[in-house]
Amino acid sequence: MISVQIQGVGRYRSAHTVADLAGMLISDDWLSQAGDPTFQRALVACLTALTDQSGGDRARKAFVAAARAAGIALLPDDAPDLIGSRMSKMPRRKGRTSNRPPDLHHPH
Repeated sequence: MISVQIQGVGRYRSAHTVADLAGMLISDDWLSQAGDPTFQRALVACLTALTDQSGGDRARKAFVAAARAAGIALLPDDAPDLIGSRMSKMPRRKGRTSNRPPDLHHPH
């Protein structure tokens, strides 16, 4: 889980899935960042993860980089354990695929 301070000081929105991250990126709160390459990489990483049902770790790292570039606070904070965190990767299934987006997990 990532909590993002995008609604004012001390007001956080939480993301549990890659879909949540993508939703934050396309919200009005991030609109001013749309031309930033770091923001664009994060959005592409999230949309790719949703399409492929994998790549949650890449999406999370790209999102964190975009938040840092925009000066947006994250919880857990930007400590070294956040950089090295892993998100679950949902394996691609042959045949029928799930419509559920990849989950965000922070290691214990």
